[in-house]
Amino acid sequence: MTTPTDSSPVGGIPLSPRVILHVTGEDRVRFLNGQVTNDVRNIPEGACLYAAVLNAKGKLDSVCHIRATVDGFLIDAHPSRQDSLLARLDRYLIADEVTLSDVSDQWHLTHLLGIPADDPRLCLPSGTLVHENDRYGCPGLDLLSPSALDIPEDLLIGDDALESFRISQGVPAWPSELTPGLLAPEAGLDQNAISYEKGCYLGQEVISRVKRAGKTNRHLVLLEVPAHSALTPFLNDDQPAGEITSVSTASIGNTALALGFRSRKFETNAEFQLPDGKGSVKVLRRLA
Repeated sequence: MTTPTDSSPVGGIPLSPRVILHVTGEDRVRFLNGQVTNDVRNIPEGACLYAAVLNAKGKLDSVCHIRATVDGFLIDAHPSRQDSLLARLDRYLIADEVTLSDVSDQWHLTHLLGIPADDPRLCLPSGTLVHENDRYGCPGLDLLSPSALDIPEDLLIGDDALESFRISQGVPAWPSELTPGLLAPEAGLDQNAISYEKGCYLGQEVISRVKRAGKTNRHLVLLEVPAHSALTPFLNDDQPAGEITSVSTASIGNTALALGFRSRKFETNAEFQLPDGKGSVKVLRRLA
């Protein structure tokens, strides 16, 4: 495993509860490949594949991490997609030799940053599955275990530290930046969650048109905002120009890092105003 960046936290992150779906059956590869944006035929052994699930209009329904197992695929997604993800996949299951099972109550998901799965401070339950996954923008490990992993307190990565790291890495998350109805390229998902070579999948025509056009109506950006800023729109000469979607709790003096979306109309502008004179917003980097 490659060493994470120097600024990354080190330890374990309990991610459960998560939606965990098991996809089995002879047609599982063909079926799943027609439902997600990435190519499940190319999942590296011992690793996870990041993918989006779209509706027929090419808009986002969910994002998920997929790993291959001996008898199928295990998919994890945000717990808010508990009912919708299974229903969305099942809707297009017609004559396929495929079984979809919700096994969320059978697995616990933990992510490790900067430590190996065989770290002596961890005691992995029998049957734990280990897969490489860069879900926070740097190399890490996903551990799916049949019971909750007992992580020593000094190895636990707190919610605030994790959120601040995620934002600094420019990684969009559900449901902050990633929401139903989003066009996946607006959040940069075309960089790591979309295959443009694999062929047909639900919503592909829309995604291909966006790629040909080379632009979206808005795009994800890394921002510098006043510390403790609210999640709010920002302005350019009193015109709506974008919105802040996540703010780091780790301040840098009087400022903090944030994620948000900037309107294409203002893509050459790097500084904006908050409503009611509450300060300015600076674009540090375009992420999509």
